[in-house]
Amino acid sequence: MASNEVQLAAGTRSNLLLLQQTTASLERTQLRLATGNKINSALEGPASFFAAKGLNQRAGDLNGLKDGIGQAISTIKSADTGITKIEALVEQARGLTTQALGSLGNDSSSVALRNSLAAQYNTLLRNIDTLAKDSGYQGKNLLVGSGLSIDATASSKAAVNGLAGIGSARVTNVVSADTYKVEITGDGSISGSTNDIAQAQTDRGISNLEVSGFASTTRFNYDSISIKLSGGVGKDKTFTVTEGNETITQTFTAEDWQIAQSNGVSLRFSHSFTSGTKVSFDVDFEAIEDVPDTAGVGTSVIEKNVDLQVLVTNQNGEVITRDGNNLLGQGKLANGENAFAFDSGTARVSVDERALLQSAKYDAKVGSAYGTGSSGISEVKVASVNTVSANTTVSFEVVGTSFNYETNNFTQFNITATDTESGTSVSLQFSVGQTSREFAFASLISATATASVKFNENELKFVASAASASLTEVSNTIETVGIDTTLIGITSASSFADNTVTSINIQVTDLTSTSATFQYTDEFGGTASVTITLSGFSLAAASTLTFSVAGGLNSGAVLAFSISATAVITEDQEINYKVRGEFTAEREVFFDVRKANTGSTATLNTKQATDATDANNLQVQLNETNTSQVTVVSQNVQTNGQGLKLDFAQNGWNDRADIDAAVKQLDSAKLALRAASSNLSTNLNIISTRESFTAEFSNVLTEGANKLVAADQNEEGANILTLQTRQQLGTISLSLANQAQQAILRLF
Repeated sequence: MASNEVQLAAGTRSNLLLLQQTTASLERTQLRLATGNKINSALEGPASFFAAKGLNQRAGDLNGLKDGIGQAISTIKSADTGITKIEALVEQARGLTTQALGSLGNDSSSVALRNSLAAQYNTLLRNIDTLAKDSGYQGKNLLVGSGLSIDATASSKAAVNGLAGIGSARVTNVVSADTYKVEITGDGSISGSTNDIAQAQTDRGISNLEVSGFASTTRFNYDSISIKLSGGVGKDKTFTVTEGNETITQTFTAEDWQIAQSNGVSLRFSHSFTSGTKVSFDVDFEAIEDVPDTAGVGTSVIEKNVDLQVLVTNQNGEVITRDGNNLLGQGKLANGENAFAFDSGTARVSVDERALLQSAKYDAKVGSAYGTGSSGISEVKVASVNTVSANTTVSFEVVGTSFNYETNNFTQFNITATDTESGTSVSLQFSVGQTSREFAFASLISATATASVKFNENELKFVASAASASLTEVSNTIETVGIDTTLIGITSASSFADNTVTSINIQVTDLTSTSATFQYTDEFGGTASVTITLSGFSLAAASTLTFSVAGGLNSGAVLAFSISATAVITEDQEINYKVRGEFTAEREVFFDVRKANTGSTATLNTKQATDATDANNLQVQLNETNTSQVTVVSQNVQTNGQGLKLDFAQNGWNDRADIDAAVKQLDSAKLALRAASSNLSTNLNIISTRESFTAEFSNVLTEGANKLVAADQNEEGANILTLQTRQQLGTISLSLANQAQQAILRLF
């Protein structure tokens, strides 16, 4: 072991050791003052050093956790802000339902308003979803839930969309997996709202208003029918009847009305639209003019119904039907999207009104007679109608033969029925007064089907065509007073009014021994007169009297008759005729036959499309050992069935029930939002409390660590002063100890 080669005196060595100890103490004291710690290494105090180090490390860990807790608080606050704004959107949506409930009329403006409000409602729901998705913070979104979703399978959507007249099949607001069987029934028979028809008859003064027909598979529409009447008192009546984009206008003149009155019948409007809809009604001028309509203009709207139903059945056997026969606002089938809301979700399909019949299931059916002359047929029956292989229309051609001038009716008709599909025609003869008026048209509709028809004999003359009466026929109607009928003969009768019989009266007036005037009048306002020369009240020779009618319906007609030279003319003579004009068959009669259809169905199957995940749940660590934590579960406040269960507007809010359903869903959504907000608030309070606790507890730990190692600055200051004094004294002592050797040095 090395040793100091310099030999120090005992006193010097003692003083040196004391000085070294003082210097070491001084350095330690200076270090404590500089660091503020009385223990700066494990050598100075292992127990306190490591205890303080553990406390400081824990305090540091908690400070790190506090930052994470602060970010968690911001995440929750962003979600709470989103919920607050979503609640505002829900309130706006609730206002739209209130406005819709205040506009429940079925007039076009009310319907259009509700449809517009429904579209606005859908926009709000889409914005709720957007807002929820935009409420994330640093990759966490507490408003989109677990991500679980249920949807219809692609194959089942394709199957339903494969049905003729059905498209855009989908499901919304799906709460749980289910199946939705879609089927179509109905034969497409068209009718009109009973209330609308009654109101139109009252308001317009028309009668026997009928809306009928079969829906066309290519041209049908659900549009209402409007009937506009113009023509004041004493004026012609013009009817404008509109369905969709098709309009027909027909004017009935005052002369038409006079003819109808003379024949004891009403005028009739009848038209078949290309959609398959037939509209007909009787026109009575007196009834129309009795309606208090001083302007002479008015319009009635008739809601159209059609025998078509779309039924959707879920796996529990529950059935929801949209029916074309229902009134608007009462579950009516509509062109476009139709919704079927179940507890498990809402099935939605888009309906093509024209093609839907191709998917419908219905029995073969025969329609009632239609056309302007439909009153000529009272009943149509078809036996073995199920054998009909194609839709068809049967038309009638009626020709009048012998005419009875006492009843002013034909006594026989030749009737030809033609199947427009096959071109097959069947003719028969119908005689008035037959005990049976049913005639079978064998093989008219198909090889095995037989059609039978009952005719109204008094109405057929308005459907029939026939030539004007021959001169012989007119002559046979002559009746005279005061003159022998054998002395009178018809030589001409032409241009008399069509489709009617004119009663003519000729009287002798202004009689003198040298002349006489024959005055012509008819029941339709026509007049004419002829003056002839006499010889002593007798004809000088046989004469032909020609009357050219002026005025009335028969204006321009010509009647001529011959009178024998042996005739004696007297004041009281009177001659009466009946002249039948040409029957032009302006009225038409048809009936329709629709073949049976087996129908087709398809099913929407729903299943879980996306698995649930906890990726959006927020895990918040509350202590350094991760034995205390809070999990903030993501709340689904989107509109889907796993969230707020807010379905998009159903059926354009045409039905009150659909608006009420939206109101119920909104009220439920408000409660769900409050629950979600409460959940977030509770977690926020817990986490905020732990953040405050963590900050304060970290301070406690730091303070405790400081107590273990921190130096007392006052004490250390006093120590350093003392040590500095002691160091100075030690230096002096060491100097004194060395003076003896210095004295020896002075000897030299």
